Amino acid sequence: MSLLRSCKHFHPLARLAVSPLAVARLSAVRDFSSRKGGRISETSVFIQTGHKITELPVVVKKVKDVWELYRRMGIDTKVKQPEDQHLLALPKKLSEEEKEIISGFNRCYNSSSIFRLLEPIPSSEVTPQVAAQAYRKIVELENTYEARNPNNIENRRSDQPHSFFRSAFISSLLDIICNSKDPGAILEGLTSVMRDQNSDDQDIYKARLLEELLVCVTDGMFPLQDICKAVHILSIFYPDHKKCRQVADKLWFGIIDQSKSMTNEDIVAVFTTLPHLTKSRNMILKVLEEKAGDSWQQFKTGDVVEILRVLQELKYDRISQGFMRMLSGWLAVNIHTVTEQEMLAIVYSFLQLEYMDTALVSALEKIIKKKGCQIMEFDLICTICSYCLAMRIRSPTILEGVGQYFIEHHQSLTVPQVTAIAGIFGHLDFHPANGFKFWELLELVLDLKFSQFPPVDIINLLVSFIYIEKFPINFTNKLFNPFFLDRLHSQSEDLVAISRQQLKLYDTTMKLECRGYEGPFLPKDTNYRMINTDNRVTRTASKLLDPMADVVGDISRLGKSVVLSSLPLHPLYIVDLMVYPTHAASLLRFGFQTNNSNNVAVLVLTPEHYDQTGEHLVGSQAMRVRQLTIMGFKVMCVNMQMANKLMMHPKKLREYLQKLYTDACNTKK
Repeated sequence: MSLLRSCKHFHPLARLAVSPLAVARLSAVRDFSSRKGGRISETSVFIQTGHKITELPVVVKKVKDVWELYRRMGIDTKVKQPEDQHLLALPKKLSEEEKEIISGFNRCYNSSSIFRLLEPIPSSEVTPQVAAQAYRKIVELENTYEARNPNNIENRRSDQPHSFFRSAFISSLLDIICNSKDPGAILEGLTSVMRDQNSDDQDIYKARLLEELLVCVTDGMFPLQDICKAVHILSIFYPDHKKCRQVADKLWFGIIDQSKSMTNEDIVAVFTTLPHLTKSRNMILKVLEEKAGDSWQQFKTGDVVEILRVLQELKYDRISQGFMRMLSGWLAVNIHTVTEQEMLAIVYSFLQLEYMDTALVSALEKIIKKKGCQIMEFDLICTICSYCLAMRIRSPTILEGVGQYFIEHHQSLTVPQVTAIAGIFGHLDFHPANGFKFWELLELVLDLKFSQFPPVDIINLLVSFIYIEKFPINFTNKLFNPFFLDRLHSQSEDLVAISRQQLKLYDTTMKLECRGYEGPFLPKDTNYRMINTDNRVTRTASKLLDPMADVVGDISRLGKSVVLSSLPLHPLYIVDLMVYPTHAASLLRFGFQTNNSNNVAVLVLTPEHYDQTGEHLVGSQAMRVRQLTIMGFKVMCVNMQMANKLMMHPKKLREYLQKLYTDACNTKK
């Protein structure tokens, strides 16, 4: 006879749209345990949460006693069963006698000593905690001996690994552990059997303890915290990681069954199990989001840090925006209680999760305003800079504070920290406050530590300065130096390619904009090669050909993806659409040192080309517009998102393009 636990205890999320409990498919019942006479079997259920239906494994206990069946069905029985009486009598804490025996284990120097210590004690008097600790100590001592004496396989005694006596003794200990129904003892047994590499019966022991674990969880005997511990143990229980996750997934029912009474500690504990689950992860995550939303005000800083740490590991699971807003809202409310180290962990987590909202930006601004130069955790400032750069947050409050922080602490910063702080200004097209002092000190630091910077980092850093017209002419000789070029080519192939492209950009931009520059020092490109372009830009430019033809009056005057002459093959020097003055002019090449005054360069700008507000161009695009203007082109900037929105309204699109084209043509240089 098989029994599936009543579905009335399921969390409401598990009953959405279908009642009761979505749809259960009782497939051909499979014995989970390979041992004959196993007490549990396995089936599966379909759970619908919203529009998503998930098939989850369910453990089914075989009931052979009619009194047990009555109890499960809610029929009152006045007589307590022996198992129930045993559970009621089970001590919750270790007695002095148990403590004395367990302390005796710690004085044993080999497994034989433990056997002799327990031999005079009747098995009926050995408690589950003592049995679990004895097994743990036996495994620990044997593993230590095997590690120290890997080749000593002679003179084995009857109580040593792989012996009949040992197997019988361990089986007796497991009998005590399994019959106790004690969560602590069972978890300790699972941990020990996982490390028992010297037993020929390890697989049998694992199956036995695992069966007992599933029975106890199915019977509701495990507290939620212990179920979470069990998931962590099962995550490394087998050499096959996939099998570990499949087994851990069978405990989802125990978590959902106790979700109504979750405390904040329980919520965090269940969160830590999510990376070890597969099929049940999404459903449990939804439950956790709901429970956390109800009690987020009571979370401690450590709880939020742990939750964010776990979320970073869930790379392929979509976290709801509402839950992320809850976490950033918690930070905004509790920012005064967060230490610098905890703030570093929180900001880094949001950086890895690529999440940003106004509450989070306001919290970062408060940190800079409140502490500013008093922040002693340098990595916190660097992580804030990395976060602002990745999310394109051009906050004057943050950037001005970072600039002042560098002035105060520049002598104590390491090379990676200097790279993170100094590069943000150029990339976000922002001039630091007290700029003269900032650039003077930065030049001094770079000069002293130039050889310590990885070549790709120092080149990118110097190019970022050019974005905001701070020309590092004093470092030119250091860059175009045989020793530096040798270091550059000693990097990995991908870094060499990036370094060479950026060095070529440095050489070209300095020649275009810096009067005292004596270059170019690098030869022109003479071979054809592929260059990575944004397919979104290419598609949008193609769609704009016909509307732009209506604006200029002749499609033959338009060119797409035009490479500028006498300039390196770089994405910044490719014009998405070029409007020529005549059809004949479209057959010519334009670029550096040509008369470009009658050409209009149309740039299709993606959201990544703007800061988070969409109002300011990032440094590289600002330099691109500036250099095209220097070369004589009229520049027309088309917002890609706006253009795509207007594709469904051709008339409005033409009006939009006409206005941009007119403004570009009327711009005075």
